[in-house]
Amino acid sequence: MNYVIFFVKYITITVFFATLLYLRLVHPHQLRKRWRFLAASVCLFVGGATAFALPMSIKLAKTRTLYEQLFGPELLPFLYYTMILLYVLIACIVVRDFIWCVKTFIDWMHRRQKPVSESHEMPETEVDTPKLSRREFLRRTSTLVTLGSAVVATPVVAYFGKKTRIIRHIDIPLASLPAGLDGLRIVHLSDIHVGHTLQQRDIAEIVAETNAQNPDLIAITGDIADGYPDLIGSWLDPMRDFHARLGTWFVTGNHDHMWDGRGWCEVVRSLGIRVLDNEHEIVDVDGTPLAIAGAIDASGDRKDPTWISDPVKALSGIEPNIFRLMLVHKPVSVDPSFEAGADLVLLGHTHGGQCFPLNIIVQAIEKYAQGLYQVNGHVAFVSAGTGYWGPPLRIGIPCEIDVLTLHRI
Repeated sequence: MNYVIFFVKYITITVFFATLLYLRLVHPHQLRKRWRFLAASVCLFVGGATAFALPMSIKLAKTRTLYEQLFGPELLPFLYYTMILLYVLIACIVVRDFIWCVKTFIDWMHRRQKPVSESHEMPETEVDTPKLSRREFLRRTSTLVTLGSAVVATPVVAYFGKKTRIIRHIDIPLASLPAGLDGLRIVHLSDIHVGHTLQQRDIAEIVAETNAQNPDLIAITGDIADGYPDLIGSWLDPMRDFHARLGTWFVTGNHDHMWDGRGWCEVVRSLGIRVLDNEHEIVDVDGTPLAIAGAIDASGDRKDPTWISDPVKALSGIEPNIFRLMLVHKPVSVDPSFEAGADLVLLGHTHGGQCFPLNIIVQAIEKYAQGLYQVNGHVAFVSAGTGYWGPPLRIGIPCEIDVLTLHRI
């Protein structure tokens, strides 16, 4: 039954995208049957590859033998870049159609303003044919320009989506912050998603940029990887070089559990990073205690039903006068963490939507979507992500390393 649902979804998405491309790029033109058939086939391939990428990436994560048989490490990057091509192509079509509408409107206004006498200077039949020929020429030219622009822009968009990573400095005011923690500097990383198109050299760059911020503490709030730990676990090796006087701390995200949650926790521990499994630790900050707590992903581990998220357990047993820093992955864990006593919650998962119009959808459906939120004296900060999931597509929402400075008010 699951395969039937998967197939129906796949066919539906494929037909939608293929039809969209055909209607906007092929149908308006007067082409011979063989060229029309060839163009329709290309539209079907692009739509099908895009529809295949996301569900198949999830399916490969659930079935290791399928991942290995289908050459997952090589197949998925190809599909992801196809997704970028489709996104850019649709964006170019929208821009082209907008320009065409503006031109049509201007021509219509020009005809309205033209004197009546001028409209009868020559017979109607003598001007129609050239106009139709010119219109068809412009249509074909605009289609070629649209296709060419998409092909050229796709690698550019992919490059900047992957390489454009900003350092975001945020001051966080906290009434509950002890004087001894005033000025505490936390570098917050989330949703790195090492694997497929983000690899070891990219991790080395993230580590260097993080260390350059001279953090007191480094917090990684889930989705550190996309892939099996025994195959790509070594790609995280540069994280051994993280430097923070209060250490580096990690909680799992849904993608870590999707591939192998236990395995990724072991990899992270081997790098000297502290994994918080529904628990907390009290660290001394120049004589002031700080509780660092963390809960695994809110969905728990589907491969291990006994391993579930428990923010209440993570925060239980902490003395009332100790400041509580809570690390989670999903927005759904924020309110339970506040109710359990967390003063500051750091999280990710949303990616800020990664690109338009997904950013608008994320803002609409998530209570905690991106940035800083203050709720009844508690504070939550949602990272837009240090990496990306799927294609390296970041339009208007770049990858970020968040440098959070805590201030007492």
